[in-house]
Amino acid sequence: MAKVLTTDFILMRCKADKLTSIKNLNLWGNDLEDVSVLKQLPNMEICSLSLNKIKSLRDFNSCKKINELFLRKNQISDLLELKHLVDLPNLRVLWL
Repeated sequence: MAKVLTTDFILMRCKADKLTSIKNLNLWGNDLEDVSVLKQLPNMEICSLSLNKIKSLRDFNSCKKINELFLRKNQISDLLELKHLVDLPNLRVLWL
């Protein structure tokens, strides 16, 4: 069963009261596979999800303000996944 990133987990770890207030998300090493909740973080600027089990970059395409994305040691095996990041105008740092 896939380990799912949830709203409650994000709010607890970031000590925030709503997802829209989160600018920095650091959840490396949590064995996360489903990160679809990221679509609800429109103001996120820095995201560190290294050492998880993420297979697709699809869920990051809604994070229009992101400028740093750290995804080392995940399960992204196809370079075609990069197409999901094309429309992120502020993305300056990408670690895969």
